[in-house]
Amino acid sequence: MSLASGASTLEVMEGAHRYNRWIYDRVRGALGQRVLEIGCGTGTITSFMVDRQLVVGIDVVDDYIRSTSHRFDDRPNIVVRRHDLTESIDALRGYRFDSALSVNVFEHIANDEGAMKAVYALLEPGGTFTLLVPCHPALLGGFDRDIGHHRRYTKRELRRKLEASGFTVERIRRSNPVGALGWLVNVRLLGLRRLRGTGLFDRLVPAFAVLDRVELPLGLSVIAVARKPVAG
Repeated sequence: MSLASGASTLEVMEGAHRYNRWIYDRVRGALGQRVLEIGCGTGTITSFMVDRQLVVGIDVVDDYIRSTSHRFDDRPNIVVRRHDLTESIDALRGYRFDSALSVNVFEHIANDEGAMKAVYALLEPGGTFTLLVPCHPALLGGFDRDIGHHRRYTKRELRRKLEASGFTVERIRRSNPVGALGWLVNVRLLGLRRLRGTGLFDRLVPAFAVLDRVELPLGLSVIAVARKPVAG
């Protein structure tokens, strides 16, 4: 992964305030009070969860850890740690998470199934795991590879991997057909390799919201809500 490309994209997207709020509204429904956020980045999604009892945000990029720790240093309920889920999870076991959230992160993890199994192990029985990942392998292009994407998922693949990790998948659906069309044109057809601004994202939020009421065959993302069985 090009860290420069990834950081640049994250910084650009941080400015898409309405879009980021819309994304959070799409994934917050199953969150509890003790949340593990996998891939907290610069704290964009974290900022919507400051009312939770505890949010532990983890990432593997030192610059993100420093900036996000500083951003929330006045919030004792927000803990930011450098951690790789594919390594030992012992340092996270004491938090007793009732939910986990990951937005556009698992596509960056080579051993994504190993990371899913780690999330399963960290959740309390009955806990939920909500994740949003890029959809449609046919949309995979140079831009994906530049920012470190190993894959784009199908619903079937994501369900299979979650179930293989022990989860029961409660909901799974494609989301954001408008974004998928934009990605198809700009990334796959025109060869875009860098985001240039966020104004369009924010202007299109009303269209995203209307068209996302019904699941369509095309979607930029897949959103899944999975649960660790009470007897798990």
